[in-house]
This record gives sequence, C-alpha cells and structure tokens, in this order.
Amino acid sequence: MRLDSRTAIYCHELLHKKYAPNSFPGLTPDEPDPVVEEFKSLGFSHENRAIDALEAVNPTIIKIKQSKNFDQMELDTVKALLDPNALIIAGGYIANIAEQELAKAFGIPFTPTERSSRPDLIIKVGLRSDGRTAWAPVDIKSHKAIESSKSNFIFSSPISNILPVQESREEGRLDYNDLHQLAHYTRHFQALGIDGDDLWVGIIGRDLDNCVWSRIGDVVTGSGRAQESFLSEYDQQYAAARDVVRLSIVENADISKKSGVMPINSSGKMGCTVCKYKSTCLKEMEAFDGGHGHVTLLARVTPRVVATHFPQIQSINELITETPLNDAMITARIRARVHQTEVPELLDPSTPFELPEADIEIDIDLENSMEALRELELDEPIGVDRLYLYGYGIHDRTVNTDWKSAVIDTFSDYSNTEEGEFEVMSKMWNKLQEEIKRAESVGNTIKIFHYSPHEYTWWKKYANRFVGRAGVPTLGELEIFKANYLVDLYPLAQKYAFPAKSYSIKDLAPLAKFDWSVEMAGGANSLFKYKAAIDKDLDESTRKQAREWLDAYNRDDVKATFAVRNYMRTLAL
Repeated sequence: MRLDSRTAIYCHELLHKKYAPNSFPGLTPDEPDPVVEEFKSLGFSHENRAIDALEAVNPTIIKIKQSKNFDQMELDTVKALLDPNALIIAGGYIANIAEQELAKAFGIPFTPTERSSRPDLIIKVGLRSDGRTAWAPVDIKSHKAIESSKSNFIFSSPISNILPVQESREEGRLDYNDLHQLAHYTRHFQALGIDGDDLWVGIIGRDLDNCVWSRIGDVVTGSGRAQESFLSEYDQQYAAARDVVRLSIVENADISKKSGVMPINSSGKMGCTVCKYKSTCLKEMEAFDGGHGHVTLLARVTPRVVATHFPQIQSINELITETPLNDAMITARIRARVHQTEVPELLDPSTPFELPEADIEIDIDLENSMEALRELELDEPIGVDRLYLYGYGIHDRTVNTDWKSAVIDTFSDYSNTEEGEFEVMSKMWNKLQEEIKRAESVGNTIKIFHYSPHEYTWWKKYANRFVGRAGVPTLGELEIFKANYLVDLYPLAQKYAFPAKSYSIKDLAPLAKFDWSVEMAGGANSLFKYKAAIDKDLDESTRKQAREWLDAYNRDDVKATFAVRNYMRTLAL
C-alpha cells in the first residue's frame, strides 16, 4: 500500500471505492470530464513553462525522465539526491525502491513508510545537523499561491536564486490544499532522513518569476484557543484517511466486512465536481435513509457545516423531525423542508423580500474563455482569460409587462486579443450609458440586472486594464454606476431556499420554466466551442457554427436571467 500526497484531503468515500471496489458491484467510473482534462493539460503546460524558466537560470537542474518505468524513475531520483553537485531535481519520484536505496546509502535500517511522493521539484536547502544534504519539496501550481493570514508568514525568492530568503518575510499562508501535499512530502522526507531542520516547503504559482516559501512546522490553523499546528491537523487527517484505506483493503478481500463510509456531497478543487465516482455516489446519497437522502444534498449544507453545527444528523428527514439546536440547523431545516415539498421558502420570514423594479429593465450576461472552470469551482489556470461575448436584453415595462417582449442582442469578438476584448466591453458600456440617458431623459427609471459578482468583477478589470482610454470609466465612476443602476440577483436568490441543488442559474432557471435552446448548454461546452471559434486551423464553416452556438447560448443566458428574476418576483407576491 502506497498513499500519495492527496490522501489526507481525499474524500473518504473516494478512498473507499478506490481500495474496496469489490464492495460495489457494477462500480463504473464516470467518463472523464473534458473540462477537467483540459484543466489538467493547462496545469501540465504551466509546470513545463516553470521548469523551462528554472532551467534558463539554473543550468544545473536535473530532470528525471518521465516514463511508465517507475522503478527507473525512483533509481534516477536517488542518484540525483546523492549527487553532491545537484541543486534542483525536477520530476522526482520516491516510493519503495527509493526508500530502500536511500536506507542502504545512509547505512540505516529500511522501514517502509506507506507513502509515495512526486513533488514537482526537490531543492537542496543546505545541510542537516547530521551532515546529510537537506532537501525541500516544491510544487508548481497554476493558481494563486498565497492566502491571507495574520498568523502565518511566507518568504519569496526569485527563481534565479531560488533558496528561501528569511529577510523577505511577509504575512500570508500557502494555499490550504497545497499545504496538505507539501505536508505529505515533508513527513516522507523526515522518515527518509533527507529533510531540513527548518522544514522549508515552497510553491511556484502563477508568477513564474518567484518561489513562495513557508516553514511548514510554523504554520498554524484556526484562531484563539482553537489554534493548532497545521502539521498536527494534517497528521490527524492523514491517519484517518490511512485507516479508511486499511479497512477498505480488508473489506475488498472480504466483502462481508463493511467500513461504514458514507458518501457526502462536497465542492471545490478536491470535491465531487471533479471526482470520477460522482454519479455512483449521488445515487447512494439519494437512496440514503430509505430514500430521504443525505443532508449534504441540500444547497449550502456542506460537510463542514454538518460537522460544525449538527454532526449527529445525516438524513434530510432527521433535519425536519429533530428539534433545531442552533441557527445553522434552523436554516438547514428550512432547506430540508423545501427539498421535500418543492415549495420555495424565505430563509428569514421576518424580513420582507424586495426585488427592485424599474420602468426599463436590462439584463446582461457575459462569456469569458475560462468560465467553465469557474462553474466547476476549479482555479483559473495560468494564461489569458478573454471576455469575448456580451449579451443584453432590454425590457420596456411602460409598453409591455411581459418580459418575453424584451429586445435581446449581443456584442462579440473572436480575435482572442486584448483589443477585441476592449471592443466588446466598450460597446457594452456605451450601450448601457445610452440606455440610461434615454430612459432618464423622459423620466423613466432604469435598472440593470445580472447574476453573480462575476459581472462587476469584469467591469473593474476593464477599468483597470484600459485606464486612460477614451470612454473607459474610472473605478469611481463604476462605483456610482453600481450603486445607482446595477442589481446583482445572486445575493437576492440566496434569501430563499429553493428545491435545487445549488444557487447556480443553471439550477434555478428550470424552476422558472426556462430551458436553454442549444444542445449541451453549459460552461464546459462553451469552453470547447470558444476554442473552435478562434482556431484558425479549422475551416470557416466549423468556426462559424461554434460562434453561432456561443451567440445563442449567451442569448439564452440573458433570457434565463429574465426568467429567474421574474420567478422570484412571483414568489414575493
């Protein structure tokens, strides 16, 4: 049994299914999600760019040849670790063979660790107190490397002089999931006797010019009296995961034994959205407690919420029948009731629900190239995220109260250039300013609706990226625009509990009896349609079809915003 660097953050059910497949008759992994695969590909490309950048300024880097011959990779890694001239090792692999070879080289007893480690980089950081070379694990990630933290510190070094520099100390913490992987490597290095006394770990993130370092032994989590060592927290999580694996291996050999692991619904980088067993687990969660379902099926009832506020409750039905013990449980109980009745309810009935109205109502929606990754709650990979399409719908309610009479149109540019992005956003900005001026000149009120903060974020990007160009608003002008005219429907929707699995507009629109007209509507397909639309190696007909699909998809997104807004208005009546 060899456990990899993500073991501690893997869902226990994933480990259960991975190591006890015999306990799940007919278990079939889902087909690979093309968006997730694309994301992995972009991540690998980023890693290669980072290693190329390192090699350009550190010619002594040793690159381990990547192949399916893992035994040879381990031997090559050991050779590099024992090379007195080695400074940086890229693509190293440490498991059983490497452990044996290192024990032999150091003249110490060989004790298997159960771990396997594949840090992107292994960097020499000095000498240990026993005279051996000290090494530190460094991973390459395509996301932002640093999280805000008042209790922790990071240290930045340029890749041209990549060793950790303590004089560069500033507040912050490495990404939580990244820390788990680095903790795994650290414990493995400690067991092998190749760790450094300072326990340095590092991340090269989106910024390929720098490596962000942390002394992982100093990292703390929590606050106040609840604060504890991150390594201690990791050790507990790893031990729990290791126990699940051990029980699962036993269960796989004897299916009469049951580990008692139950699937839970979670999100994020390591959550259900990217898991190959999500379809199987969903069926199990829906069948839980005689078909009442598991509590994490409810929107916003995450595993962390359950563990923190009502760990004794697992069934949706129990949420309804048990006496609420705290505010979180009361809110979850409303969600559970709505799940069963399929009738939306206000989460706080004491506060009247109000959705702004105006004579002229405009709904807007944009499309950007990495939208699919945002929908899947994945980090945006390194690279350019282009806004290429902006749609709008103008509804004059002084003429016709039926929202379906709205005039819908789009602005688009498929040049995949910064100038093309500017043209789309400037046209949209000018259009909105014209409509505001036109409405107010005749005494009409006007509001502009969108769904999620994503829209306003792009307006700020526009103001910052093209500052000084004619017609581009300042950040101050944007704030006035936001305060007077913009209405984000997303926080308003969250005042309700809906019979839907999330607050995504894709999940709420069917409640408003709206469905997309294009096939395979969603961010995943839009990513690939966009790639086809800009691919000059494809024939013009194929590119045109892709652009037409994207235009229709965006128009439907605008219509969906109309539909959800009006649906919520009917609830408030």
